[in-house]
Amino acid sequence: MSEIVFFLTTLHSEDVREAYETWVREVDQPTAQALPGVERYRVMRLEGPVMDGVAVPAYNYIEVLEVSDLETYQRSLAATPASFFEQFRSHISAFDAVVGKVLQ
Repeated sequence: MSEIVFFLTTLHSEDVREAYETWVREVDQPTAQALPGVERYRVMRLEGPVMDGVAVPAYNYIEVLEVSDLETYQRSLAATPASFFEQFRSHISAFDAVVGKVLQ
């Protein structure tokens, strides 16, 4: 069964939104999909709450990666060039990365 990795990210400011989304399409997505262990990769921009009484989320984006083996993915991520993470950080003020499993 696949494990799911979530990157929850917050932009430095709205001024970097277009540059970040271009970077996601041109750099992040191809890099992530090429990593051993990655089965599927998607990024969603959070637009706002769905129900009354729910606060606007603290994050701007959620990256969702389905990975076949978490350890393989973690090793692959650790071997990714530092320049990739420098580019990521140039757009992002904060992020969290967590793993989860689909309940069935």
